[in-house]
Amino acid sequence: MSSAQSQVKPCHEEEEEDPCLKALLYSSSQVFPRILHAAVELDLFGIIARAGPGAYMSPPEVAAHLPARTPESAEIIDRVLRCLASHSLLACKSETLDGGRTVERRYAISPAGKYYVRDEDGTSVGSLSLFAFHQATIDVWLQFKEAILGGGGNLFQKVHGKTIFQCMKEDSSLNKHFNDAMAGLSTTQTRKILEVYHGFDGIMTLVDVGGGKGATLNMIVSKYPSIKGINFDLAQVIEHAPSYPGVEHIGGDMFVSVPEGDAIMIKGTCHNWSDESCIKLLKNCHKALPANGKVIVMDFIMPDEPEDTMASRYVSLLDNAMLIQPGGKERTEKQFEYLCREAGFTGFKVAARAVSALGVIEFTK
Repeated sequence: MSSAQSQVKPCHEEEEEDPCLKALLYSSSQVFPRILHAAVELDLFGIIARAGPGAYMSPPEVAAHLPARTPESAEIIDRVLRCLASHSLLACKSETLDGGRTVERRYAISPAGKYYVRDEDGTSVGSLSLFAFHQATIDVWLQFKEAILGGGGNLFQKVHGKTIFQCMKEDSSLNKHFNDAMAGLSTTQTRKILEVYHGFDGIMTLVDVGGGKGATLNMIVSKYPSIKGINFDLAQVIEHAPSYPGVEHIGGDMFVSVPEGDAIMIKGTCHNWSDESCIKLLKNCHKALPANGKVIVMDFIMPDEPEDTMASRYVSLLDNAMLIQPGGKERTEKQFEYLCREAGFTGFKVAARAVSALGVIEFTK
């Protein structure tokens, strides 16, 4: 008696962009961020990374590092790791054991997954997940419909009765998760920018407006030690900023004035503010620059038309996230040029792009 042959194709042979499957996937899109959040909280990426470069670990080996374990831990960890691997955050290889009765999967850090491994400063993009799932943030997203119906605006304040920065003063965990998220994001982005942008050559004094505690400027000055760096932010922000060689911390209000330099950097700041506020800031920068000085704006650039690319999807997500901020938005290249001209600058150039969509834009006086 012959065995029947299956006529059903494996799922990977199906059309990759099947419309129904895509709709089903997006309808469950809230699940993966929660799985990723748990993986970050449990430091699963760090556990695997510490096994060594290119090392693969089995689920029981990973589970052995958990702070609490049950007889089911290895099986549950396998399910979590398999999901992360299906999103290209881990690599996976399988081995058949017990004469074909058992398949053991082993997992390693993938090129994308390495960004979830904390660096020597304890930062990673995984910090963004911890901030996103803080209860104060979740409460705001549950009311996102109100941002659409209410014309945008500061949804965080509408939900909590105070701005996010006021809440951070009262909630130490929110403050930590926010600052860790910004540090992880900024460090990752700056490394990528320094790979592709060479416009810091020849700069003597570089002012970083809204530079936080100075980590970004420190990375730049470390690569270009001839630069004198001025890290400029609110007094309460720089109050506890660490000391960096070649970097001076100055407190103040960027909407009043900014320190002088032959170049001024504004990274990840314009998208927080309305056009009117950005133009006011840029005019202050214009006053602080010498002839032929430049402002270096680092922000994501929105494509003019939606594109079915990772870059376009990511910037669109950021743009919608900014609906909860007063006037915040991502901008197209043309919209950045409008800000440039309105502030009195004569030269405009997208000098480089990192990770496809992160623009480095020069406004020249």
